[in-house]
Amino acid sequence: MRNGLLDQETEERLLAYFNGELDEEGRFAVEQWLNDSPENKKVYHQLEKDALFIRWANREQKVHVEDREAMLFRQIRRAKIRKIGFRVAASVAVLVALGGVYLFMSTPAKENMLAENTPIIRANYPQARLVLSTGEVIDLTKNTDNIVEKDGSVVAIDTNKALVYNQSGNVETEKPIYNKVIVPRGGEFFLTLSDGTGVWLNAESELEYPVKFTSGERHVKLKGEAYFSVKKDTTKPFFVTSGAYRLRVYGTEFNMNTYHKERIQVVLVNGAVGFRANASTPERRLKPNQLGEANEITGEVEIKDVDVYSYIAWKNQDVVFVNERLESIMEKIERWYDVSVFFQNDSLKDVRFYGNVQRYADIRDLLFFLEKTSDVHFSVKDRTIIVSNK
Repeated sequence: MRNGLLDQETEERLLAYFNGELDEEGRFAVEQWLNDSPENKKVYHQLEKDALFIRWANREQKVHVEDREAMLFRQIRRAKIRKIGFRVAASVAVLVALGGVYLFMSTPAKENMLAENTPIIRANYPQARLVLSTGEVIDLTKNTDNIVEKDGSVVAIDTNKALVYNQSGNVETEKPIYNKVIVPRGGEFFLTLSDGTGVWLNAESELEYPVKFTSGERHVKLKGEAYFSVKKDTTKPFFVTSGAYRLRVYGTEFNMNTYHKERIQVVLVNGAVGFRANASTPERRLKPNQLGEANEITGEVEIKDVDVYSYIAWKNQDVVFVNERLESIMEKIERWYDVSVFFQNDSLKDVRFYGNVQRYADIRDLLFFLEKTSDVHFSVKDRTIIVSNK
């Protein structure tokens, strides 16, 4: 890597750094290079802007192929990112990007968009801590060894750093042995319970569960948000509780969001579930493609038909906004990237967005999309995002 020069090797290394694809040693080498001279930082920031633009353009869906093809290739040649490695087939990327290039180039660039000194803030998943029945806490991002609980059950960590439980324990215990997975802000995690149920945990979430389901029912406790793919077992019903809220599962897939107790949400993908807002309310049933929203405090319940994907897209690292308020979007961003958000003008909280974008590893990609498609400006200081008018 040579100072101030963007040869092919340097370009590929910088793009890999931008995409979060380098190991710790590679990241350290790039950061040393960036600190070597102001020219190096200037070169990187120009490449960064070009890459952010192409990513945003790839999301634009209004395609005018014949009129925009030459324009697109001029832009790509100027940015020198033919080998950028976005994992999108070139033919598809060309078709999807054309309309975005036209829109971008027909709009005067705003100099205040994502300033060059915007810090790099990345999501860091999978990431979680495992609390054993003994109270021992294990960092699952670092530990790769199998874990043996006191009943002999083996807790395996697979190649994707996901937890996998089994029923091989051979030591009988009087009471069930419980584990807890804690996912911090900025993380996500997947685990397979001993009955084969898969659970995707979102950022700032906790799941408490028995190492083995030995009683007449399967019972887990959730704080935060999780997507469940429950293994059907007619002899052992599956329950999820959050405070006074209780969900009974009849073999199904669903998403459960308990971040706000006044609006606990369950979206049913398939199968059947029944839920009670609290102990004093009757059970309500959901059908597939329905959302059940309950207030645990008052017991009030609302059920409506929805497009479920916008509620479950997070587990696929997608972000779907359907007439969503900016305040709600920024709450998610706080969890996903472990940042704080400050609105300079409260009226901006009510700005609404429609969109379907990837939840990029780097927060600047997502902010670029939000800023480009609205009259909102974002600036970042340390780990605080300041939201203001353009």
